[in-house]
Amino acid sequence: MKKVLALILALAMAFSMVACGGSSSSSGTSNSGDSGSSSSDGASSDAEGSSADSEDDSTSSDGTTDSLHDTANIDNTITRSSLTVAWQSATTIEPWGTDNNVPGNYEVYEMLFETSADGEFYALLADASRGEYGGYDHEAGTTTYTVYIYDYIYDHEGNHITASDVAYSYMYQYENATTSNWQTLVSVEAVDDTTVLFTFTEELTALGALENFLSRCFIVSENCSANLTSEMCGTGPYKFVSYTSGATLVTEKNDDYWQTDESLRRQESQANVQTITYQFVDEGSSRETGVKSGALDMVYDMALENIDPFLEGAEYGDQYSVYSYAQKFIYYIAPNCSDDSLCGDVNLRLAIFNAIDQDGLITALGSGYTRVYSFATDYYSDFSYVDWSSLDNYNTNDGANLDAVSEYLAQSSYNGETLTILCISSFNDVATVIAAQLAAAGINATVKGLDQASMSSTQADSAAWDLVLGMMAGDYNVNAWSHGFDYNSNGGSGTATGYFTVDDEWQALLELCNTADGHTSENMEAWWQMAVDNGYVMGLYAGNCYDIVPEDCTYVCLSDRLNLLPGACCFDGSVE
Repeated sequence: MKKVLALILALAMAFSMVACGGSSSSSGTSNSGDSGSSSSDGASSDAEGSSADSEDDSTSSDGTTDSLHDTANIDNTITRSSLTVAWQSATTIEPWGTDNNVPGNYEVYEMLFETSADGEFYALLADASRGEYGGYDHEAGTTTYTVYIYDYIYDHEGNHITASDVAYSYMYQYENATTSNWQTLVSVEAVDDTTVLFTFTEELTALGALENFLSRCFIVSENCSANLTSEMCGTGPYKFVSYTSGATLVTEKNDDYWQTDESLRRQESQANVQTITYQFVDEGSSRETGVKSGALDMVYDMALENIDPFLEGAEYGDQYSVYSYAQKFIYYIAPNCSDDSLCGDVNLRLAIFNAIDQDGLITALGSGYTRVYSFATDYYSDFSYVDWSSLDNYNTNDGANLDAVSEYLAQSSYNGETLTILCISSFNDVATVIAAQLAAAGINATVKGLDQASMSSTQADSAAWDLVLGMMAGDYNVNAWSHGFDYNSNGGSGTATGYFTVDDEWQALLELCNTADGHTSENMEAWWQMAVDNGYVMGLYAGNCYDIVPEDCTYVCLSDRLNLLPGACCFDGSVE
């Protein structure tokens, strides 16, 4: 029986390693799967390396099942000869940058530590048998961290990977690429062949700050001879075959993979396909046509409007499955709290947020989204800290609360002026629906949709806008809050947020929430209560991602960034 496979990944405790916290999707309403980063707390895992619960193959009333994430389906004894996978276009395949999203990079390259899509932080090149913390040591109160690696790591050219290569990779990335949240890094030094010393300007006490360094750099040999903008050479279970800019990337199984101890190999490091061809196809209709014709076997991040032919009972439903899972982005709207904006008036802010009908917004956008009851989503483990939907505020309204709108407008200084809703152009449809909802409540608004570069400079001008649409991710909900509203993040000035919010008590509580000791349900609820009392932000919705997989696929494996890992998927052997 053909299945539509819907999986909402409720992740285990997360850590702050997001590289794209302030970034925007390439498409605000097509459910882009570029998810930025992931999360972990070292949750226990089974032998196959997944911390997800094993689930049966039952189908729910809406025809969905999550059996493709059932670890009982893992079988790494069957090798498929080839796969052709649709991916977004890539004009470079170099491995550098904490925001790296190159196809195949998690299978060709490896890091000291990595994280499963189910939230487990684990040692990879780091030797988990050494060090007090399973691969590293640290003395409380100091600014240094010592990491240990295996002594038998070799790359695809046969280069022996040592601590000096780790130091080289980190410092090269730090000096030449995007390194989000690496401001405190001072140096990375090789103590001996298997020992690496990280030094920072301060002890990394913020939630997940250390993990942001340990699992955000692919390790490359300093002696690698490849031109890494057009070739690939790492230590992973797949190795480079060919690359044509904007067209294809081909990789093949690495038969000489360094980690020969199967007990130490994660599912993410398996190689169950001999040859993988990444076909760069951006347009949804072209992806749909490619699958129908058989030119494509898999699609990473299919647009919602193109999945119907592959659903259960549809024309191609006996040949493919639609695998759905939650994005980690939280979509939100925030006001300009400066005196230069009408939204500097708290009563107007509260009127605006009570006028927004989230369910109506999602319906107007054509579904594919999940309504949120705060600036938080159950993708992250700390969602369960607070019963968000039970709280009484504008984010839990059932539709627009026009009585509240009327009361707040009467207390405000608003006199019918036109507000400006700022967004990247791909969010225009979202902003247009919100503007219509505001108009129905007696609040006038116009939409200013811009490209990303113009968006950033315009948002920095306190006189240029009144409301802004955005999206944030993290590795906890509190990380997403920090990326959006910390004084030093997302355009903040150090004394105000990027939305010109000045509230030192709110800032201090946010900083506390992002520490190991302060990450509590009480502090999270208190921060959110301050947010809704003052109308600082409103959560709108979370999106879903959709992958198309062939019928012979029995298990889908994702990276910590929720990128599809075709080679680590499992197959039933019905296709050679």
